[in-house]
Amino acid sequence: MRVMYTSTLCVSSEKNPTSGQILPILKKLEMHFTVTDGDTVFVSYLKKQVWGNLSKRYQSDEIRSFLEEATALDPRFKQKMDDNAVVWDRIKGKFLAKNLTDSEKSTDLDCGGDGDENMEGMESEAEENQMHPCKTPKMTPLEELFADEDAQKVTPQQNSMSIQDQVEKELHMYKAIPRIVTSDDAAAWWWNMRTTYPCLSDMAFSYLCVQASSTPSERVFSTAGDTICAERSRILPEKADMLVFLNKNCF
Repeated sequence: MRVMYTSTLCVSSEKNPTSGQILPILKKLEMHFTVTDGDTVFVSYLKKQVWGNLSKRYQSDEIRSFLEEATALDPRFKQKMDDNAVVWDRIKGKFLAKNLTDSEKSTDLDCGGDGDENMEGMESEAEENQMHPCKTPKMTPLEELFADEDAQKVTPQQNSMSIQDQVEKELHMYKAIPRIVTSDDAAAWWWNMRTTYPCLSDMAFSYLCVQASSTPSERVFSTAGDTICAERSRILPEKADMLVFLNKNCF
């Protein structure tokens, strides 16, 4: 039964994203608790009972879809969804829908009813800028010599690729690269690759920020954690600091 203990520790982690681990861990547990020919009657019964309980979890279509997408966007387990094209299509569709919604909100703000106030604010800001002109920092000799090349580097190039094509390109690149080892931090990986996958990284963070278990929160906010006593004398120092801070400031 050690595999159950190890799985519990995995989903209760505080330092790494855990939402993308749920389905791979369930698959691993299913394989472990599958009855084999060499099992005794007691072991077979125990396996059936344990897996019968676990197999009832996460059956909601909405939760299942979320976990599938979280697994696909977790670079440690993305290969688990290689054969599930529906999941990748959902990810692409959700990003395009979110981008469209953001564009509509931006348009609504641009066309708001505070036009006169905005114009007055712009005029006053322009007057202030005329009264206090900003000084242009003096360029170094090297900057002056290569100013034209630096300007080409700084000026963003017009991207002729549509959002849909960009997302498809990023998905293709992401699916093609090998997965990272399970000891790596998925969130840190996406942060380091955010320039390579600007579209996917934003979406990945919205999934990876969801923890698979409420255990980390319960350790701090549960009623059992309101006090540090003899029964909780082995609490970690950082947990003790959290409890003191919360009790002093939040209650």
